[in-house]
Amino acid sequence: MKIAEPAYLRLVPNVTANRTGYDLVIATFSSVPFTVDHVQYVPDVGRHLDDPANWSPRLITNRPRFPNEVNIVPDDVFQQPGVLSVASGFFSPTKTHGSVDLLQGWAQQEVSPVTISSQASGEEWFYHRVEWADMNGDGRKDALTARANFNPLDQLGLEASSKSQLVWFEQPSSYPALSPSWNGHLIADCADLFFRSANLNVGGKNKTVIFSAGYFSKRLCVTWTEDQNGDWSDVTKVRTTTIDDELGVYFSVEVADMNSDSRLDLLVTVNSPDNGTVLVYEIPDDVTKGPWERRVISDGFSVPGLFKQGKGSPGFAVPFYPSVANSAEKPSILVSGYDDGHAYILSPASQSSTDWSYELTTFHAGHGVIGNGFQLGDVDGDGTQELFLPCYSEGQVIVYQVIP
Repeated sequence: MKIAEPAYLRLVPNVTANRTGYDLVIATFSSVPFTVDHVQYVPDVGRHLDDPANWSPRLITNRPRFPNEVNIVPDDVFQQPGVLSVASGFFSPTKTHGSVDLLQGWAQQEVSPVTISSQASGEEWFYHRVEWADMNGDGRKDALTARANFNPLDQLGLEASSKSQLVWFEQPSSYPALSPSWNGHLIADCADLFFRSANLNVGGKNKTVIFSAGYFSKRLCVTWTEDQNGDWSDVTKVRTTTIDDELGVYFSVEVADMNSDSRLDLLVTVNSPDNGTVLVYEIPDDVTKGPWERRVISDGFSVPGLFKQGKGSPGFAVPFYPSVANSAEKPSILVSGYDDGHAYILSPASQSSTDWSYELTTFHAGHGVIGNGFQLGDVDGDGTQELFLPCYSEGQVIVYQVIP
């Protein structure tokens, strides 16, 4: 499908006409100042897999500046399905003032976002991801996110500056819940772009912990609260420890059992113009104590050409199962090459839980930038998964079939 500058994709279940289908939501943006960005969607892509060249995206909104990850808000947050969240903004000129927005009723018409993020007067932040969790024990799920501010003065020979914050926005107790400007709470200064939360052992109790990959801070961190009830409201009880700070720009982090030993691990990428890496960190019995065993899964990712400043590879790395029937085995890994223009699959060499060797296969060799928000799912119900790849610089979304 031809579409200008596709960056992030999201498959959204949509029940219509007595069958379950999927809409493909697409976030597109440009780094050119004063340009208008878009969140669009293609309805029921599973019915039209034979002819993606004729897909015609419909506009959801053009309000967010530099829309990043689009996510489905869990149904139990607002007691209704179909609400989307959009995290937006970046350090591109005129697009530094990002937000966290909610989109409701978008499948019927173009909508105006409800901006739930808030900040002090004069502050500008950009956001990339939103998750949902009850952060204060009031029974309502809140918006967990990371935000950053970056001043790239180093391009002028001056020192760059950045600020990073892990924050949560409190869902109001009054109705309607989809109201703007939720009260914000600072958690820590470790996260800037991408993070993941999980329920793990903290001092003998099962609690929410947050893993953050520091793009600007160049730290891989874990954050938790010492509050006995898991209440994040008291920032004096929040603790953060650095898992690793030796490798450079930490880009992507996912939480999954990577070696089929019934224990969760961290799947992490380190973004570099010359030697990017994909790594796994084995999560210890207690995240507050360590140790964190680091294993390099694949390295040597690089950006072609002579002008590499501000570029890097890889981008996202996401575990997946080529065959849903074999989900008890070790997962393979989808990798976006990001600025190298390629997309890869890392396949485990064996099913042994102690074998960390993988085979790297390039399944898309393009140019420019590959978007990070690829999506995987069986959208036509034939038992075989489809992979939707956003080729940002090539101006197209390519659909692959995953043959087990």
